[in-house]
Amino acid sequence: MENWTRKEMKGIPASLNALWTQKGEDGWRYAVQLDESHANAQGVIHGGVLMTFMDHALSLMVWEKSDRALCSTVHLDSHFLSAVHPPAFVELEGEILKQGRKLAFARGVLKVDGKAVMEGKGVWSISRPSKK
Repeated sequence: MENWTRKEMKGIPASLNALWTQKGEDGWRYAVQLDESHANAQGVIHGGVLMTFMDHALSLMVWEKSDRALCSTVHLDSHFLSAVHPPAFVELEGEILKQGRKLAFARGVLKVDGKAVMEGKGVWSISRPSKK
């Protein structure tokens, strides 16, 4: 976790423990450190945990790209590629595909040790305060 900064979260994302952030040349990168408390009955990281991280991290990317306007997930499609065994440092490689005034389209890949474990694509609504 070299060059990563730990950030505490609030609300539902806090169930992931801390968010790890890293500022790169092309924007922010996000990761989480998952452990046995995030596993299902079979001992692998629960898919809902991975989906929560994917949703939160892509939302942060849209939020940053939209000058920190309010952003809400409209749709998130996800595909699990491989089981994740705890402990695991899960990183998001994400990108904004297209962004307009009211909608943003993004996709991401979650990776553990460079191996893709989940991919997703979604749509976010962007709400800006009305100007008077």
